[in-house]
Amino acid sequence: MDDCDLEKLSIKPGSLSPKFHRNTTEYNVTVASDVDKLTISCLTSDSNACYQILGSDGSKTLPLKEGDVNVIKIEVSAEDGTTKVYQIHAKRLSAKDASLTAIQLSAGSLQPEFNSEILEYTSVVPSCCSSIKVTPKAPDKKTGVKVCSGDPEVSLNVGDTAVDIEVTSADGSNKQVYTINVMRKWLSRLVSFTDPTLAMKYECPITLGPFYKPVSIKGSDPKHIFTEPLIDEMTRTSKQDPLDGTPLETEWKNCESGLDAEMSAAIVQCLYQYAGCQEKVKYSELSAHAKECSHRPKLDDDVAGECDTCKDCSRKLLKSEGDWHKASMCTSKFTNREIKHSVKEHSWEKKFSGQGVGETNIDKLVTEAKKHIKDYRDNLPKHGQAGRFQDGKSPLDLLNTAAINIACAIKKDAKKAELHFQLGLILEEHYYAQDMFGLKKDDADLDDNFGGLTIGTGQSAKDSSKEDDIQAICEQRGAGANAPLSRQLQAIDEEYKYLLDQGQSGKADYVQNLYIWKSKQATQDGKAAQAAADQETPLGQAYLKYLDALSLDQNNVLYNIHVGRLMLLQGNTDDAIQRLQLAVGLKPTFILARFYLGLALALQKDGAGSRSKEAAVYLHDGVQHVLQLGTAEAENDKDSSKEFCLHAEDLWRQSNVQMLRGCVQLGGLLKKVPQDKYMTVQDVYHSVALVASKNLCSLVSRGDTYQSMEWVLLDCHANLLEILLETQTSNTTWIAQRCQRLSALILSSTLPKSIEILKLQEKTCEKGVIAQPWSSPALCQLGTSQLAMYDNSPDGAKDSLQEAKLSFRASIEQEGKPSIGGHIPEQLIKSSWWQDKLKKEKEKKAAEEKAKTPAASKGQPTGRGRGGTPTRGGPARGGTTRGTPTRGAPARGATRGTARGGTARGGSTAAATRGGTAARGGKVAIGKTSSATKTTAATGGKSAAKTASTKSPEPGNKQEQPADSKPCVPVPVNAPLNRITYPARLGLARALSRETEDYKESEMLYNDVITMAPQIHDAYIELADLMIKSEPLKAVDVYARYPFQETSSFDDAYLHGEIVRLLMKHEQFDDPKLQKHMIAWGRVMGIGCLEKYVEILDSKFKTELLKNVYAGVNNKSVDDPDMQAFFKFKMWL
Repeated sequence: MDDCDLEKLSIKPGSLSPKFHRNTTEYNVTVASDVDKLTISCLTSDSNACYQILGSDGSKTLPLKEGDVNVIKIEVSAEDGTTKVYQIHAKRLSAKDASLTAIQLSAGSLQPEFNSEILEYTSVVPSCCSSIKVTPKAPDKKTGVKVCSGDPEVSLNVGDTAVDIEVTSADGSNKQVYTINVMRKWLSRLVSFTDPTLAMKYECPITLGPFYKPVSIKGSDPKHIFTEPLIDEMTRTSKQDPLDGTPLETEWKNCESGLDAEMSAAIVQCLYQYAGCQEKVKYSELSAHAKECSHRPKLDDDVAGECDTCKDCSRKLLKSEGDWHKASMCTSKFTNREIKHSVKEHSWEKKFSGQGVGETNIDKLVTEAKKHIKDYRDNLPKHGQAGRFQDGKSPLDLLNTAAINIACAIKKDAKKAELHFQLGLILEEHYYAQDMFGLKKDDADLDDNFGGLTIGTGQSAKDSSKEDDIQAICEQRGAGANAPLSRQLQAIDEEYKYLLDQGQSGKADYVQNLYIWKSKQATQDGKAAQAAADQETPLGQAYLKYLDALSLDQNNVLYNIHVGRLMLLQGNTDDAIQRLQLAVGLKPTFILARFYLGLALALQKDGAGSRSKEAAVYLHDGVQHVLQLGTAEAENDKDSSKEFCLHAEDLWRQSNVQMLRGCVQLGGLLKKVPQDKYMTVQDVYHSVALVASKNLCSLVSRGDTYQSMEWVLLDCHANLLEILLETQTSNTTWIAQRCQRLSALILSSTLPKSIEILKLQEKTCEKGVIAQPWSSPALCQLGTSQLAMYDNSPDGAKDSLQEAKLSFRASIEQEGKPSIGGHIPEQLIKSSWWQDKLKKEKEKKAAEEKAKTPAASKGQPTGRGRGGTPTRGGPARGGTTRGTPTRGAPARGATRGTARGGTARGGSTAAATRGGTAARGGKVAIGKTSSATKTTAATGGKSAAKTASTKSPEPGNKQEQPADSKPCVPVPVNAPLNRITYPARLGLARALSRETEDYKESEMLYNDVITMAPQIHDAYIELADLMIKSEPLKAVDVYARYPFQETSSFDDAYLHGEIVRLLMKHEQFDDPKLQKHMIAWGRVMGIGCLEKYVEILDSKFKTELLKNVYAGVNNKSVDDPDMQAFFKFKMWL
């Protein structure tokens, strides 16, 4: 009676979606553009029911409107009058439609999800995916669809591959292109090209490995090409070209897809060539080959190899390592496992357990803690994101709650070692949360009950207090509030000596502690080492809990490893070796224990010594393992950090600083004790540089771990440069390129400046100049490093200033001349370091000649007299040959130079901030007759030479020059010319302004820079600084010359602020520049920056000026009603 369902419903042509069901009343169908009618076929389930197709006039065939969705309604009426309506949404495609309904990929997935109206997508695929099949689906069979060149199987580049799908409408009138950017995961492994010249061509300046997703900087000539994730990271806060310091344009990045394709087609060696694989494949197919390579090492926690059993301790070990095991690690012989530590409840631990959560069951407390730890890991901020969290739900809140649960469990059973270990992991994680993710808990965010429980909150306040004290000492001692690290240490040392002289030993001791605390920040482990040794920091507290766990279970391998690695971090190498030897003795094949023991042996004061081979074997096992884990992650389409919730649980993670330090140590050991079928020294350094670079792109916060990665990267660069100098002496182009890149990396790093770093920078630049003494950019870089040495050295290093001026003048002199070949610049020859080089070369040559002389004069008679007299040409008795002077092992580390003797704005302290070498900004073509070129030529030519000879006597001027002091090297055909650029002029202007009160030449040079590169803020600032004391209003004119854009940047705001400050100071209230720059400054920095000036102007009744300023800052008219109401309130009307 009341059955109003359909038994069947079908259409022709086409089919319904979803499939018909009597209870489903809504359906869709899409038909081709040439289908103008749709026939409906229905059957009711009750023979007494009836149906009608609404609006069809009784016909079962309905017309369809092209390009529109036609709604067809079918009303079914039961015998009792009950009705039900079925609807079909029939879309007839337009012949003009050029869209798809779906895109399917054989690997990866589309981001965002497919939508016919979205034309651009990305897809991430594993590194081993060398090709991908793209299957587009069009709704109309007559629609033309073409994938790339017509083949749906698309070969992929190593980095990005743009897959274009061209869709042509059925009538051919419209076309539309869908683009999928397919990105293969980054395989951070050394790649060896069969053609050695390609290694140099495809070398990224930062990783020293092949480019990944190469991009170039717009306007650079020659092109400055980088790996995209790295250049994005390096320009995250500093919008400058890392290689030359030139400010970047708004749209500065160019994709080098052609280079990516060219590089992908190059032939390379297998990753496991060192293990015996001789296969050569295309670079694009390397990862796929490596995944299946028979020489690929197995991923296992235990080292592979033929094993034996120790007869004394019955433990399994490698046959080749029996002697090592017996000598130091056999647990039956070395039975002393005592640890001088007793378990006790610490004061900070009591605070946790004192806030009991009401649960008494240990298992439930542990389960709840694990839940909070998982939530913590899931809520950690990602790179490039700023985390905002609800009250009580931040990652630190979750971590603290987990610590409370474990502390309560410990209180219930203090003898359970696993609980102490788990609390140690949580405490260490708090250090990583702060350091790697930038998470901080402000006191204002804590409620009264929970505030005292936040891990490590007191220590950050103490560190801040120490920094305040150090800054106060620096200001008192004339170093300035933002002095470089070396000057800060000098100021602290002066204060310490003064206090001792005054008999204030108590204060002197405190200042001495400040010196020790601050000086450690210049070391590689820096703040991490301090934190590990301080029981008031989370890392120091974690160490205590690991000791608690170890004292309760001294045979636990993992506990011994964690205690040993933190002892290493503290610098307590001997005790660390004892712990780690026990760990290896308990489990001889455990790779993690072996790696840390190898690291401890290598880090001994005198190195590994007789155990060098042993240390190299242990470290190689670990390095190979960590690289294999990275390779496996790149081959996987999922994130592999899944199973580990806490960073200390995963010591094999590539962001583990000690893991990478071990890799660097392995490189040094393999130089001494090379091993068969081991990675070469170059393999190790290149691989570590790639891993460290990749870490820089993923770390959220630029803390201690970030700086440690920079240290590692600089170590690898310096070591690879030394290897290149030893193995490819004649390849001066590559040597100069490496020197330029290492120097640029030092300048752009965030590391604190130290003498060690400054020396590395200077020595690197010297090597670059030795390789290409005609290169203007190389000479400029050298001058920048020498000026940085002068600005940052505690003793002033006055010679460095004279050397810097010579280098800058030489750089200017070389402009317009070939960068390869010709006469060595006269100014360079005058430099004392160059004279020292020539002297050493002469001595070396003389020693070599002397060493050959005895063989030539053998059998000649000797003269009479005591001891004999050498014959002509013979060696003097007792003469020695001086060995070849070493190049000077580079110190590890990096820093930036200093602009104007202090820290540059924004934290950059480069001696040529926004300068650098071979910069592009405002370049002047050779041969053109612009005023800038004329002035510059005068500066770099006769004027510069005159200044060098008459104004400032340089080191070496008085030395007698050899006849060949200015040798000429043939210039190669088509040798590139040194371009005329501004950095050397900016550097020379800075150097001159450091020493003399006569600023005429400095002013001329600064004006040259402003003419050549008007976007360089520092030129205006430093030129104005020279004038402020004597002619402050001229300084205003200098600032006002800057070509401000309509929308000012934060750097622009500094100039606006200085103009306002100077005009207000000198009561130039009617100067038209005042209103203009007050408005511009207020728009960037907010109206608050103008408050004190508003009060002054108000007191001077400058109401019209104030009204215009307030209206301008708010981008409104003075007559705006809101402004009028405000002016009325301020009584300005």
